Amino acid sequence: MFRGGPVWFLAATLVLCCALVNVSASGRFVLEEIDGRQSSGRFLLQAGKSPNCTRINPFCSQCRNQRIPGTRRSELVCSVCQPGYKLRRDGTSRICDCAPGRALSPDATCQPCEQGKFCIGGDANVNPSNAASECPQGLITLFAGAKSQAQCFTQAGYGRVSTRGQDGKTSLSAVLCDVGTYNVGSNSAGCQRCAPGLTTAGNGSTSAADCLAPAGSYLDRGIGKLCPRGTYSTDLNTSPFCVPCAAGITTENEGSTSAANCTLAARGYYIDPNDATLAVQCPRDTYQDQEAAVNECTACPHNWRTKDLGSTGVAMCLAPPGWELVDGAENITECQIGWYKADWNRNLCLSCGTGLITPSTGAVSRDACLVPAGFGIVSYNPLVAQPCEKDTYGDSMDRPAVANARCVSCPMYMYTADTLEGVARADLPGSPLFTSQWDCKVMPGWGTTNTVPKVCPVGTYNEGKNRLNCKFCSAGYTTTAEGKTDASLCVIQPGWKLASDGLPAPCDVGTFSVGGNDTDPTPAQCSACPSGFSTQQDESVKQEDCDVCVAGHGGLDCGLCGYGFFSSGGQAAGDACDRCASGTTSARGATQSQQCLPQLVDADADVFALGDESAWENNSADSGAGCGAACTASSSCVMYRFTPTPDVQNKCQLFKEDATNGDQKLGFKAGQGGDFVIYTILGSQSVGTVHRTFSGQSLAQCLAACSWDNQCELFMLSTAGECRLSHSELDSDFTSMFSVKGDHLYSDITQ
Repeated sequence: MFRGGPVWFLAATLVLCCALVNVSASGRFVLEEIDGRQSSGRFLLQAGKSPNCTRINPFCSQCRNQRIPGTRRSELVCSVCQPGYKLRRDGTSRICDCAPGRALSPDATCQPCEQGKFCIGGDANVNPSNAASECPQGLITLFAGAKSQAQCFTQAGYGRVSTRGQDGKTSLSAVLCDVGTYNVGSNSAGCQRCAPGLTTAGNGSTSAADCLAPAGSYLDRGIGKLCPRGTYSTDLNTSPFCVPCAAGITTENEGSTSAANCTLAARGYYIDPNDATLAVQCPRDTYQDQEAAVNECTACPHNWRTKDLGSTGVAMCLAPPGWELVDGAENITECQIGWYKADWNRNLCLSCGTGLITPSTGAVSRDACLVPAGFGIVSYNPLVAQPCEKDTYGDSMDRPAVANARCVSCPMYMYTADTLEGVARADLPGSPLFTSQWDCKVMPGWGTTNTVPKVCPVGTYNEGKNRLNCKFCSAGYTTTAEGKTDASLCVIQPGWKLASDGLPAPCDVGTFSVGGNDTDPTPAQCSACPSGFSTQQDESVKQEDCDVCVAGHGGLDCGLCGYGFFSSGGQAAGDACDRCASGTTSARGATQSQQCLPQLVDADADVFALGDESAWENNSADSGAGCGAACTASSSCVMYRFTPTPDVQNKCQLFKEDATNGDQKLGFKAGQGGDFVIYTILGSQSVGTVHRTFSGQSLAQCLAACSWDNQCELFMLSTAGECRLSHSELDSDFTSMFSVKGDHLYSDITQ
């Protein structure tokens, strides 16, 4: 900074004198009034220019002439200094000091005060040298251009202290933060105390992070707390927990600072006699209730037990589930059957309820309470179970005591043994329990079905007191009423008889039987229907079942069917026999239409020749049909022959039997040999051409011989038993047919 000393004053005077000398020569300076009036002193100024203020001071920006007191002369003085400078108020107005916040630099200019210091500015008395000031130790400014000590803030690890002097002025100083305090710096505060329970490692701590939990403490949500008993910490730390002692070991006090403080057994532990640094949990059924240097645990009294290892007091000695300490007993015992206890405690066992049981002693739950097999619950409050009886039954196994554990009623019409025997259940042999539906049985004379039991119907029986179906009587047997109880009560059933082999047999069609009864249980015969009548099926049971005609019968009284009629049987009484087809006839009692035979049958060849041709009887019929009709109409006509030759007078001739004088049987095959037409002729007569002869034959034998001979169309049988088999022969002039009459059929003759 420029100062107003003698050197500077001399230089300024010389400059001013030179200016006055040149006034007359240049004519550029004028004399001006100091106060604007010409009557008093004037200043000389360069014409047309502002004064050169730097002649006063290089940093003066505005200046003016000022009369020197007591003289008529004036001098140039500085009015305003350049920015960053200030005019010294010493009466000379010539010196520009550094403004506050600036200090004189080595190049003699005012520069902003450097960071870390403060600059109060130039002052003739306080700071004539315009120098920067140092902050007290531990304080520092935070920016360039600081103007006062008040802008000195703390360095990290220091606290700022304000002191008011006797002159009333305040001065600042700094102190190093003690142990347990800190300051982050760059502030005007004093040292901050660590949170409760925390401290620092030394003086001058600069952050709250330097606040640590001391030995014997731990950090808990920003504060320090003493290590609980059973833990310790050995140094400053930020741990959220202390180091635990070995399992089962504790300390005497809180705030332990070393593992050496871990000397006591915790409750539920004892110190290992062989290693004092180890603790062992109390075994089950023992306890340890102190924190002390003990080497063993105490056994539970009464044989009580502990639920786990490490029990901490005798209160943890309990009876386990299923056990109790009975009053007056020395030790605990298992719950008796029918009693239970669910928890670890010292309570007595609880009763399941009257009549209830448990699977064994020592039941641990009410769920173990069971209704015994054959029992049922009769009351829920209180819980009572009783044996099932009087047509009820329980379960076959012990079952839980639930709502449906009641006795179940037997099905309808079924009964338990006490009811069937008429005695109390307890009085039955062995006092049985009814444990299932199989103990429900039917009464004698009843049987089971797919639905409900029923009385045994007619034809069945059951001894009862069982679960069986009614049994059927043997084939052909029945009972006289329902509800029978034994096979001996079965009798021959209607429609049956007891056959000669001792076995029942059904009555055939046409017979009936009313069956046996209690007096005569085994009738030996079936009764035949009245003549001509029959039944519609086997096993008919009464005469009224004879309501149809047998085969070959018909009409109201089921009489024998006449010639030319037949009946296959089975039609209701009153229905007439069926008529054979036109041109056919049958024996009496024909049973089928196949027995209706043609009334005229052709010879296989042309004609049946007669040994005595004179036996032919002429007939007036002039046609073959008329000739056949004439033979059919004659009751004695055996056969006819007819010739269509025009010039023959007697075209139709009949051969008739001689029933009065004849002694020889003549039989023609009828119905393919199934029957024969039998006539009587003279023994001297011969019919057809004989091709075989047998002797010693009966009518039946001769008939059979012809039946088996395919060539045979007829046979002749003498009274001596000579059987001749014969057949027709060829004759182009004649045709011949024999007559079939119902009353001459062998099947009719032999009835």
